[in-house]
Amino acid sequence: MGTGFRWVRPPEELAKAVEAYGKKVLAAVHAVAVYNGQAMQNDARRNAPWQDRTGNARGGLFFAVDGFGLAPVVGQVRVSAGDQPGGEATVTESGGPNRLIIILGHTMFYGRWLETSNGAKFAVVMSTIEAHLPQLEQMLQGLFTGGLSARAGSMVSVV
Repeated sequence: MGTGFRWVRPPEELAKAVEAYGKKVLAAVHAVAVYNGQAMQNDARRNAPWQDRTGNARGGLFFAVDGFGLAPVVGQVRVSAGDQPGGEATVTESGGPNRLIIILGHTMFYGRWLETSNGAKFAVVMSTIEAHLPQLEQMLQGLFTGGLSARAGSMVSVV
């Protein structure tokens, strides 16, 4: 009996399977980011410490996920029409083919003052992001310890 190995499937098939697996990993990471972004948006709206007058600041809190060459996802913005500027989710950062970003931000022009004035008394964005980091980390780790680790079939047989 010889030592070594023989290909059960051709190397080209292995390369295609590795590429397909990589795309599934990126899509799964993107899905986790969208799930957590939506949860952050919901929590920020629910826990914003300010007194609403129009509801625009609360309804204008939004999340966005961009990167990995996948379609960007932007959470729903709910602001009433009126004379106030703002109300559109404007994202100034973007992901890339090797970078994914999650954004939680304000659409209303005065959102920056809610976050920074009065000793950050009305800030909600950073504390919400920080509160969600453990869940985000746990979900991402779960992808690689169980969620995506199912075998697609043996490519190499040791003989």
